[in-house]
Amino acid sequence: MGTGTVKEYSPGDLVRWFESYADGFMTKDVGRGIILERKVHNLGFASGPYITYRVYRTEHTDEMIFEPRELESIEK
Repeated sequence: MGTGTVKEYSPGDLVRWFESYADGFMTKDVGRGIILERKVHNLGFASGPYITYRVYRTEHTDEMIFEPRELESIEK
């Protein structure tokens, strides 16, 4: 996973993404991408909003959804 603090990203930001296996402990794949969309989910039972990001993965030429903890900023 990425190191450092979790931050908010905006569409157009360059990021490094980390895809985990289902158990959440091992990293399955890593690459670079571009934030396409930030989505806030207000789940009535959660302690706060749940945020996800839709990311265009440049190596795979596809889109995936990531949590903030699975992203790391790439400085421009």
